[in-house]
Amino acid sequence: MNQVSIKRCRPLLGTFVEVNLTAKTSEKTLINWSNIAFDEIERIHQTLSFHQLDSELSALNIALITAPNAQFTMSADLQNVVTFAQQVFEQSNGYYDISIAAPLVASIHLPSHLFADKAALLEQQFGCFADVNLEGNLISSAKPIFFDLGGIAKGYAVDQAISLLPKEITGSINAGGDMRVINWQKQTVEIKYSQRNSALKKLPMLNTALASSGSYYQENGSQYFDPKAKCYVKVNGSTSVFADSAMVADALTKIIVLMDRKDAEKVLNHFNAKGISINRFGFSRRIN
Repeated sequence: MNQVSIKRCRPLLGTFVEVNLTAKTSEKTLINWSNIAFDEIERIHQTLSFHQLDSELSALNIALITAPNAQFTMSADLQNVVTFAQQVFEQSNGYYDISIAAPLVASIHLPSHLFADKAALLEQQFGCFADVNLEGNLISSAKPIFFDLGGIAKGYAVDQAISLLPKEITGSINAGGDMRVINWQKQTVEIKYSQRNSALKKLPMLNTALASSGSYYQENGSQYFDPKAKCYVKVNGSTSVFADSAMVADALTKIIVLMDRKDAEKVLNHFNAKGISINRFGFSRRIN
């Protein structure tokens, strides 16, 4: 049987998810497998979405805001993401912190559906991840907590979708710059680093997963919220992390931006990841 390839795209996770699959099978079989991947990403989206009031994340946020001392039972997906986020929080000395939803809502970077009155949001005294207590699938907090998983959920969704594909398939899943490959034959990948259509930098594919973020669509650069300084940091160009999972790569792109190079290098090494930054002129630099 000849090799067959498909490329399909759907709007999910607040971006476009592209699935590329190749195998010695029928096109119908590949389409079925791509549907399985899309369905899994949709399931994760419905679980971890900040924007959906009926998501498990919204239920957790309501619980941690209104009764933080009471234990909330998390699903396996939410537990996996929050537990890993805690590891990155500790390794980065707080530069990666998913409990930053309040300032993101206040600055209109996230919707305020849980707070109809913005004044009430601003008056609330929120804690940080250091106040969170995790015991297996149970979570509580010493102070009110407001989570946003936007910097990690896409990568986790890509990992879960890839895990459902048969081993004989070759291809990739890319969710707005969070990509993971399976049996990939290509040795390089192109990274966008500015608004210009031609602004693509070819880099070696250093691992099975890649996450990139940066000022692709903002003329004056991107803004990242620094949870320690409690302010926004302007960034031009892009940062990319190569790791063995898209969730790891997704989370670590943020610490490259916010931490100094030596400290970022230690965190990347701890998670067996490689980081590369590309400035707005297209010059790349290895972080570690």
